[in-house]
Amino acid sequence: MYKKRMHHKQGNVKRKFILSQIKLRNYINVHDKIVGVLLAMFIGALVALAAIAFRYLIQIAQFYALGDISENIFDHVINLEWWRILLSTVTGGLIISVIYFFFMRDKRAGAIAEVMEANTYQNTKMSTKDGIFSAISAAIALGTGSGAGREGPVVHLGATLSSMVSRKLHLSPKMCRTLFGCGIAAAISASFNAPIAGVFFALEVVLGHYALHAFAPIVIASVTAAIISRIHFGDFPAFIIPDYQIASFLEFPAFLLLGAVSALVSIILIKSIFFTEDFAGKIPLPGWTLPPIGGLAVGLIAIICPYILGAGYGTTDAALKNIISFDLLCILIVAKIAATSISLAFRYGSGIFSPSILLGAVVGSAYGYIATLAFPDLASNNGLYAIVGMGAVSSAILGAPISTILIIFELTGDYQITLALMAAVVTANLITTHYLKSTSFFHLQLKRHGKDIEGGRAKHLSRQIKVKKLMKDDFATVGTETDLDRVRELIVNSRYNNLFVLDDKFKIIGIITLNELRESYQKDRPQEELTASSICRGQSFHLSPEDTLEHAIFLFEQSGEQTIAVTSGDDKAEILGVLSQHNVLRAYNKLLIEAEEI
Repeated sequence: MYKKRMHHKQGNVKRKFILSQIKLRNYINVHDKIVGVLLAMFIGALVALAAIAFRYLIQIAQFYALGDISENIFDHVINLEWWRILLSTVTGGLIISVIYFFFMRDKRAGAIAEVMEANTYQNTKMSTKDGIFSAISAAIALGTGSGAGREGPVVHLGATLSSMVSRKLHLSPKMCRTLFGCGIAAAISASFNAPIAGVFFALEVVLGHYALHAFAPIVIASVTAAIISRIHFGDFPAFIIPDYQIASFLEFPAFLLLGAVSALVSIILIKSIFFTEDFAGKIPLPGWTLPPIGGLAVGLIAIICPYILGAGYGTTDAALKNIISFDLLCILIVAKIAATSISLAFRYGSGIFSPSILLGAVVGSAYGYIATLAFPDLASNNGLYAIVGMGAVSSAILGAPISTILIIFELTGDYQITLALMAAVVTANLITTHYLKSTSFFHLQLKRHGKDIEGGRAKHLSRQIKVKKLMKDDFATVGTETDLDRVRELIVNSRYNNLFVLDDKFKIIGIITLNELRESYQKDRPQEELTASSICRGQSFHLSPEDTLEHAIFLFEQSGEQTIAVTSGDDKAEILGVLSQHNVLRAYNKLLIEAEEI
């Protein structure tokens, strides 16, 4: 009886301990969620204020360089003297060179590609000093007339600030990545007054997945940034667009064709940037000296076509409102591609978001002129085609179809236009991805520097794991003339799951597993005549210990095998181990879970 009472008391104590642990875990989870919400609000507010300060810095630089503080300088730039334009762009380039030389280790301003790199390779760690001076140099570039964009530097600044907060608070890797997404979403939300698009841009383009644990904080940060931006600038979208309507659903083939045209323009812009970048790289000068050269070239283009100066919101707005002539639209397409390529290649600015939007609006508007001329009774207003072109070109360049559609929807609030936009965006993305073999300009940028992050964080992690960490020694070898009894003994009695059949030169000619052994008993030939070479399954390919998990997955998919030998890789090709598809899939599933959780 005493033992029973003691056992009963111990059981009660154990149950109480387990219940207390469950309550503590639940309390910690709730506490973490509350902390996450508060931090998301803080990041949203901080990034919104930084985005506001960034816009003011552009205005200050623009006032002293071009004599106007308005974002819409479409009417102002036409009256500028040629020397004022050249003085502005060259001086801006010189100031940026000084900043690069004295304050920035990479000698270039960062944008979205650098943010994606930090997310994948650096566990969201970014230099605060480089981030701040990168934003300053980008603001000076835009204020003095660079053909680059505004949103890329703002996203870089938002990611930098979120990284700084995470380091200061010594947060877990999982929380760091969530706050990283919060900073990115807040930057897009504050720039475009588009909180929904901000959320999906962070998840779609940078983080590369839609983890549920990150969704709520990112939404909160994006909404907080939008509220602060609206309090400061008013509740206005980036562009005030007239109420356009699709004239006929028979226009949808025209929208699909516009998607194809947008893909062509996107490819030309991307190729032009890389061509100019290669040219700039061959100039025998340090990288920090390039901005004044780029400023001079952009200034010369602007003398002919001043509408390419700066982020180009005024020109974009004019195209959306259908107030630019067809001749000028054609000039703008060529001039903007040239100015953007030079600005990015010569480090005179860093973003491509705004240029892609301007270029898309101009291409769409020009396409609308042609469509109206060809089918006057069916075609819609040129401004509607400008909206669709703006979304198609920017989505193809950024690799963000969902985010781009949401941005346009938030700008217009028109469901009909969104249908046309979806048709053009899908077409543009399919063609661009097929031709460039990549989903976005940012992935291509990083690939040019030897960093392939396409496929997300899990795929990147799979490139870090070597086959030698996954292979097993569950194998034996036999000669080609080994009889069936010996094969059965090795597989059944010795419990080797894989027998590799070697020829006289010790080269692998095939593999025998339990399946091959079972099938051997169903053959018509007498069992005493069966040898290892007659029942094995041919296998002429193999892995080396230094191959990556990514390569192993590819080889299993291509071959359809369940087991592959791991050999030394030299002329002897000595078998070192065996890798099973089961182990590969288990390792990859583990990586997927880690990528979602962190």
